[in-house]
Amino acid sequence: MRELLAREKTVYHLQEYAIVENKDGTYDYVAWDSKSDKLSWIRGEAKILGDVLGLTSIMSEGKEDSIETLLEIKYELSQLPNWDKTKYYCVITLERHGGLVKYCDTGEFVKEGEHEYKTVQAELAVHGIAILSE
Repeated sequence: MRELLAREKTVYHLQEYAIVENKDGTYDYVAWDSKSDKLSWIRGEAKILGDVLGLTSIMSEGKEDSIETLLEIKYELSQLPNWDKTKYYCVITLERHGGLVKYCDTGEFVKEGEHEYKTVQAELAVHGIAILSE
C-alpha cells in the first residue's frame, strides 16, 4: 500500500483513512485492517456532500505483502497533510443511508440533539442520505 500512496499526487490524512485526490477531481479513500496474519486494505470512493465527506462503496481490496504493520501505516498517515476540505465525515453503508457522522479534526461523533447534527442531517437529506443516530 505504501507504493500506492507514493504514486498518488495528493493524499490527505483523515483519522484512520488516507484520502486520495485524483487528477480528475474525484476522491478515494484507503483504510487498513490487521485482524488477519497479513495487513489488509480496502479502497473505496469518497464524495464531498456539502460539508460532509461521504466514504462510500469499496472499489478494491487486498492484502499487504510487505511487513508493514498498522503502527507503521499510522505513522505514514501522520506525515500527510490533514484533510480540511470538509468539517465532517461518515461512512455511507447503503446508497441512501449514512453511518454515524464524525468531526474530521477530532474523530468524535456528532451527537443527535446537537445543533450541528441537525445541520448535517439537513445537508445530507439534500443528497437523499439519511444518517443514523448514535
